[in-house]
Amino acid sequence: MKKSRAPDLTDERIAIVLDTLDGWEGKLTWDLLLDAVHASTGYRYSRFTFAEYPEIANAFSFKKDRLRGTLPHEHGEPRDERVRAALAQVARYKEKADRLGAENQLLLEQFVTWATNAERKGVTLDMLNTPLPKPHRDRSKREE
Repeated sequence: MKKSRAPDLTDERIAIVLDTLDGWEGKLTWDLLLDAVHASTGYRYSRFTFAEYPEIANAFSFKKDRLRGTLPHEHGEPRDERVRAALAQVARYKEKADRLGAENQLLLEQFVTWATNAERKGVTLDMLNTPLPKPHRDRSKREE
């Protein structure tokens, strides 16, 4: 019997994968991530599908490196559940900010590559900054 294919990754599903990675604690492998995404979305994707999306592959690598460099914390946990929840949310947002910072660095490197290639081809800064033409919309004809 042929296995059914998981639907394409939408922006919402990519966001779910990235949020899962941002909140990840403990050992991280592709198989564990695939299991967690399957549990939250109901769809089974492959490692190769995730690797095709740079934001997922980069976030996975970043989180993997981050987990390798962290040591277990020796300090105690707060007793208040709300404080623990707030600290967990802070940690999650910090992970997301760090991941977005790494993505931003990759985009800056890509921009430098594009700028250098444009300069080599004789494209000037004025040419790049030329505003895009406004779309022509004939408003005299009203659709009824």
